[in-house]
Amino acid sequence: MSDLDLGQMFLIYNKVLVTRSSKSIYFFKMEKDDDGERHWVQYRVIDVAGYISYTNGNVRLQLITDERVYFYLMCKETLEPILENCMYNYLRCNQMIIGKLVKYCLQFKAN
Repeated sequence: MSDLDLGQMFLIYNKVLVTRSSKSIYFFKMEKDDDGERHWVQYRVIDVAGYISYTNGNVRLQLITDERVYFYLMCKETLEPILENCMYNYLRCNQMIIGKLVKYCLQFKAN
């Protein structure tokens, strides 16, 4: 995991840390070991090379690639990302901000 890009990390539900590398998206959750010490444990990897977009208060996480945008729902009980939808990225954006009411969306390409 030495190829992690620490420039893009999100904490979801104050329980799940989501970050990306050049080739994958990693999901970590806090667990206690036998000694009672807490540490982050990787529990899921999605092999998509792209950007993460997340708005606090929203239940959706977007993974944006050059070709597609993947919409994942984050389950509060299991903390698992569930693929809800996928669409083509015709605008070639790499960032997406969706409002809390999922009524408005702002897409842009950084730089």
